[in-house]
Amino acid sequence: MFISYFSRTLIIAACLCVGASACTTPDNENPSPDKPGGQAGYLTGKVTDPSGKGLPKATIYIDNTVFKGRGSETTSAADGSYKIAVVPGLGQWVAKAYILKAYNGRVYKLMLDPENDDSFTQEEKPVRNFRWKLQGRMPDLSLNLYYGGAAELYKDPNEEEMQDSENIEFTFQPDGPLIDGSQGKTLKLRGGKAGTQNRNRLVDIPIGRYKITAVYLPTGKALQVKDAWNDDPYQNSMIADFHGTEESYRANQMGIAFRQ
Repeated sequence: MFISYFSRTLIIAACLCVGASACTTPDNENPSPDKPGGQAGYLTGKVTDPSGKGLPKATIYIDNTVFKGRGSETTSAADGSYKIAVVPGLGQWVAKAYILKAYNGRVYKLMLDPENDDSFTQEEKPVRNFRWKLQGRMPDLSLNLYYGGAAELYKDPNEEEMQDSENIEFTFQPDGPLIDGSQGKTLKLRGGKAGTQNRNRLVDIPIGRYKITAVYLPTGKALQVKDAWNDDPYQNSMIADFHGTEESYRANQMGIAFRQ
């Protein structure tokens, strides 16, 4: 009887342990996107907007570092969470994300900032969170890419002076809310110096609609400006939008022509 009782005790204790383990399994297998810890066989994470709230309908995709095109993609849920199955046995993967956002009659493709841009394996239970940022340099420093938009600067071909675009100050005054709905602020920007990567360019400007004016600082004289990519006349100021996905090679860019 002693052995039978002891055996029954062990069985009951084992069942309790199994039951306790079963109760904790869902948290381990399906972690909250707000808590650390991943899920075996999946990439998980959360996407948030500039204010930190969950961002739905973002596209998250993965690609293999060796076997290109072997990844998959998904979209974030209403709370910004997502989950992608990762093929086992294929080594390292990388994750990226973007949103498509309608604004002032255009659609913009906006890359999202990774909390961690390291590659990962399927066995690591990887977690990668992303955030929509209006400004900032993208992680790959070998590329001159920013989350904000860019303005290409064009001196009028009939203008003989002002070879130093770094001495021209462009004022960007928001004309309505920015693309994320925030009010934005007035920016005063200058192009890069000769020989630099951003020569004749203004970079990392939050996507929005702006009233733009320009001043040549050595003389303090106001300049005339216009959209460099259409036939509009020069004026003392211009209202400008960045191009969207309708013109991929100019996406998130605008062109500003200037003269005295």
